[in-house]
Amino acid sequence: MILNELRILETFIVIFLAVSLLRPVISSLQPLNGLAWLPLIALGLLIAVFPAYGFRPECLPLFIFALIYSIKNILNTLSRSDWQRPAVQGLVVPGSTAPELRTVIAYILLAAVSLPMFVFSPEVYGRRTGETETVRMMKISNRKSGEPVTAGVDYFLRIYGPVKSDRPLILLIPPENGSASSVDLICESLNEKGFSVATYFRKGYDTTLIGENGKKYPASPGKLLSYWRVFTRAAKFTSFNEKGKMMEKTRREDVEFLLSYLPALADPLPPVLLAGYGAGGSALAYLTGEKNFVLRHGNVLGAIAVESRLWSAYLPEPEKLFPSPVPKWIIPRIQAELNYRFEKIKHSRVERTGPLPGVQLPVLYLVSGNALDVKKGRHPYRAVFDTLNSSSGPVALAAIESAGPLDYQDFPLTRPVYSFFQPGMKNVKKSKNSVEDTAGIIVNYATYLMENASEMKVPPLNPINGSLYVQSRGLPGLRLQP
Repeated sequence: MILNELRILETFIVIFLAVSLLRPVISSLQPLNGLAWLPLIALGLLIAVFPAYGFRPECLPLFIFALIYSIKNILNTLSRSDWQRPAVQGLVVPGSTAPELRTVIAYILLAAVSLPMFVFSPEVYGRRTGETETVRMMKISNRKSGEPVTAGVDYFLRIYGPVKSDRPLILLIPPENGSASSVDLICESLNEKGFSVATYFRKGYDTTLIGENGKKYPASPGKLLSYWRVFTRAAKFTSFNEKGKMMEKTRREDVEFLLSYLPALADPLPPVLLAGYGAGGSALAYLTGEKNFVLRHGNVLGAIAVESRLWSAYLPEPEKLFPSPVPKWIIPRIQAELNYRFEKIKHSRVERTGPLPGVQLPVLYLVSGNALDVKKGRHPYRAVFDTLNSSSGPVALAAIESAGPLDYQDFPLTRPVYSFFQPGMKNVKKSKNSVEDTAGIIVNYATYLMENASEMKVPPLNPINGSLYVQSRGLPGLRLQP
């Protein structure tokens, strides 16, 4: 859906603030006391944008401006008896500065804080809520017989397209940063390319969350921040790494349960490609390397791990020993103790010495273009490159060189500001539509696996617009673009 209504709303917010700023210098507007409420109305509309359209960081500068201006305007209104006193007094330049100069400065500020809102305005609105002609929703629960309703785990499954025995199926494990809401456009594109897609929200874990009948559960900023900190720090620090391993364990449980449920959707079950983001992709990489998992799920062709950094492949650094010999005098001993404890906290880091995924089914790691920068960008992906270099396959690594770590979701179209602050490599061919490119890579990889392991008719290869890097082992003839 094109966001014409959001752009119109944002335009009205700016107009309300602009008219209010003009009031002190236009004599015909000064008697109109109702204009004093325009900043407050603009602030209210801005607040309403966030629950209606999700968190929009590009609106924050204007929100701060409107909040400060509204508070100052209210205080001025309550403190003065003469409406001719400038409403903008004290906002920018206090004292005896001419109202015209104050207005000019305020307009420059207004333009500066409004610009990001329009420059990073989304092209589409990707958060689908209720069912449509191509999307069905259902609630399934993972709890033992006799357990109370409060026990176990509830999943809100979203299925794109019909699930039939002659139509390949993709089970997509959603990202922590954005949940299934942030891959809606990619799932729709995969459906249009001939694949059924099943993804989900896990209640109590995913945020934002859309439940039965399109019911929306509010996003948790604290949880989103926690997930982002783990995503960016789990390959460095022990505390975040432990949380990352717990997230991988949670996604592993999801995969095991949902694969056991899939036969209820189609009998016989079609070939299944597993795709997962973040901790979900890491869980898939380890699962598809286990013989028991492969034997239990014969319909699984392979897996794609998108921006998955294999946190289970890291272990804490060895603990540093207290310096020996122990200082004899009390002050040097205390100093040594403090230095030891400080170093222990400071160096509470992890090292890449944990187990890597085994090799059973083919796995494709889809990573940010930054991972190709050996000096600056490879550190978070050490485990992925170690898996690729130490294995005889079947394993592959691919990257759209211009893609940042969030560009394999819907964000380039729905949250362009994220791509601006988390870019990929510079001075390379940029993808004109990363959503279509991401879906195209997934389809092309599934096509390759189906050609080698299934008698089902395979779709043609999809063109990839951005500059694509591919490295593989044990996957002869792998092509991810025509």
